[in-house]
Amino acid sequence: MNNTSIQTLSFIFDNETDHILLHQIAEDGPLKRKHSGIKGNIGLLEDMNEAAIRSIQEAGGLEVSEAVLRGVVKAIDDESQTATIYFVYESARFSGVLENKLSGRLKWVDILNIFNLQMESLVQKIMPNLLDGESFFEGTIHLSSQDEVISSEIRICNTI
Repeated sequence: MNNTSIQTLSFIFDNETDHILLHQIAEDGPLKRKHSGIKGNIGLLEDMNEAAIRSIQEAGGLEVSEAVLRGVVKAIDDESQTATIYFVYESARFSGVLENKLSGRLKWVDILNIFNLQMESLVQKIMPNLLDGESFFEGTIHLSSQDEVISSEIRICNTI
């Protein structure tokens, strides 16, 4: 691999309304208008959990009191020989008013309608594990430069 990065991929659940906060991507390219979680970089000396909480606050203005690590997934772009390792977090403990500070749009989506949306392929693959609310998962997803899944292997490691 020529280039590997490490990021957080965070999802906020509103358990009172059964909604999930998603980011609809605006950038041109194969991900345009697809839905994803909130992605964030991890500083060299920064705790990963704190990085996830910070990225949520920076993206949407929400204060998160707790983020739970739900999985670790490596996304590999075979064509460009790049990889991103995502630490996948979720939280239902938040306060504040949602402000869209990202390019694109942050929006609350009814969980019952989530599979009717166009999602980033990585998110599409991990969403069933994320929605079960219990399992810790890990795996590898090989993607084309057009965000098409070439192969994937997601494993449940345990239940929490």
